[in-house]
Amino acid sequence: MTGLFKNEKFWLVAAGAAGAIIGGKILKSPKTRELAVKGLAKGMMFQNDAKETFANMKEEAEDICYEARQKAEKDKGVCQCNEVKEESNDEV
Repeated sequence: MTGLFKNEKFWLVAAGAAGAIIGGKILKSPKTRELAVKGLAKGMMFQNDAKETFANMKEEAEDICYEARQKAEKDKGVCQCNEVKEESNDEV
């Protein structure tokens, strides 16, 4: 019997069984469930906030891109008008 207590494999099996029993008790406790639900709720809130922030960033980027296109088209139109005026002055 003393050889059994000196056996490393016996202690590994005993520790595994004890861990499973204690782990089962912990997982089934109401406090653990409450903490898990609160953690999950916070994670869902974080995910929703991240999605909202990303959507806002995307809208702002689209606005900036639209304004840049408008400015480019306006600048392009101004350049073409100046070129036409310069060409007409050269001909005279």
